[in-house]
Amino acid sequence: MTGEKRLVLLGGGHTHLVVLEALARGRLAAAEVTIVAPEPVQLHAGMFPGYLEGRYTLEQASIDLRALAPAVGARFLTGAVERIDAGARRIVLSDGTALEFDVASAAIGGRPAGLDLPGVSQFAWFTRPVPRAVALRETLDRAAAAAGPEPLQLAVVGAGAAGVEVALAARARLDRLGASRAVISLFESTHLLLRDRSPAAQDEAEHALARAEITLRLSTGVTEVGPGHVRLGGGRILPADLVIWTTGTEASPVFRASGLPVDTKGYLLVDDDLAVRGAPGLFGAGDAVAHAHFPRLPRSGAHAARQGAVLAHNLARALGGQAGARRYTPAPRSLALLSTGDGRAILSYGGFATTSGWALSLKDRLDRRFLGRFHRLSGGTPFSVQP
Repeated sequence: MTGEKRLVLLGGGHTHLVVLEALARGRLAAAEVTIVAPEPVQLHAGMFPGYLEGRYTLEQASIDLRALAPAVGARFLTGAVERIDAGARRIVLSDGTALEFDVASAAIGGRPAGLDLPGVSQFAWFTRPVPRAVALRETLDRAAAAAGPEPLQLAVVGAGAAGVEVALAARARLDRLGASRAVISLFESTHLLLRDRSPAAQDEAEHALARAEITLRLSTGVTEVGPGHVRLGGGRILPADLVIWTTGTEASPVFRASGLPVDTKGYLLVDDDLAVRGAPGLFGAGDAVAHAHFPRLPRSGAHAARQGAVLAHNLARALGGQAGARRYTPAPRSLALLSTGDGRAILSYGGFATTSGWALSLKDRLDRRFLGRFHRLSGGTPFSVQP
């Protein structure tokens, strides 16, 4: 019976927010629903640049899982996953807590790529989780206030969507703080800017960086971060008062260590219905997984959110012991919006891209609509943008 079964959701990102919404709407039911995440407050990654720039408060750009979970009939646990025993249907957290489940879903994302490089974990700054995001903005403010006659040197490592947005948002914030002489460099180990986007989107991003006087260094990997410097692949050392690490993610080691099916990079392998092969009752979604039939699917919040409705349906079916699972089929093209820190955004769709103020308005509206759904569920204040 559905009402006698236990559902565990590992991770509090886009996909599981949609599952919690389905729980609130009565689209799935279980005797006990538990959501586990390392931090009680989940920052919406797409809104972090706006938070860094100063357009949003932390409350506006995040979801409090502690408030949301009980409001929709679930319980929240702060914790990190240590091991998933699919055969015993048991999850062990890093503090030793053991959770039994009948049905579970793993959407725990990954960890920053390059974290094991010398000095990265010690000296670089990260955009997630929330405590690190808050500390980064405060550190940027302090660095701007303490800048002497020499301009502040800021290095952003990783020129994907996150790196481009963070570099541009940092420029906007530093300009507001009177540190417009700051030197900002964006490093990318490959030869492509925004390598998952179209050439048109890449051109728009390159123009935005040029307007903001941000130096783009392609084919330039950072191999070490020190107190006040970065070391490049060829051994050259450059000054850096602040280093922001935005290299994307790599697979969590949890899945391989748990003996679960993974791809060559260690991502949890799922079928079209988001079920884990050979592990009845276990599902996966978001940045944590690789799709068996879509191995090149980009890891993005847009795909994770769209997987939510499919996952919620299939979890409900699994809880009820019913057939009729839905399959997730990615759209061949998706809308992407990237803020440029100057009151505009880059809109790209397929091979088309443009930069405009109305694109930023659209991004604001979509982000507000998405988070507003969960703010209302948890009884929070409706989303509003700071003037």
